[in-house]
Amino acid sequence: MSDELSTTKLMIRLATPEDMVQVEYLDSLSSSPTRDIHREMEKYFGSIDPSTHEHTFIFLAELGDVAIGRAELMVAPGDVTAGIGYIKRVIVNPDFRGRGISRQLMEHIVTFARKKQHLAALDLHVWENNVLAIHLYEALGFAFQHRELYYRLAL
Repeated sequence: MSDELSTTKLMIRLATPEDMVQVEYLDSLSSSPTRDIHREMEKYFGSIDPSTHEHTFIFLAELGDVAIGRAELMVAPGDVTAGIGYIKRVIVNPDFRGRGISRQLMEHIVTFARKKQHLAALDLHVWENNVLAIHLYEALGFAFQHRELYYRLAL
């Protein structure tokens, strides 16, 4: 990392359509088995019919003009989920892990969800072997709800 980046303040902002190259690059750094799920641009930046499609807010964490992390907040329209948002795809470039970037992203999203979206709760899923993420989420006050079983039949 350059000296310039080490002294630059972390900024978190909402992504725009022009940021998709950076978003996709950060997605490529994820080890999640679901990272290649197809995404539609409308789901990211406003749906054609907002009454039937959720809105996804993408947050970028940047040092200078370098995107080093990202996370998403999905919000369903109206009363569909009774004010519950869903956080997904929290990814930090491996070169910048261990510096509190994920914590800052999560704190930013929690504040955004509470103050701007007026949500009552936030949900998220985490792979049970992602121990560092689990510790972070629990430290932020997320409480374990239930364990899901995931099955696949190889053909």
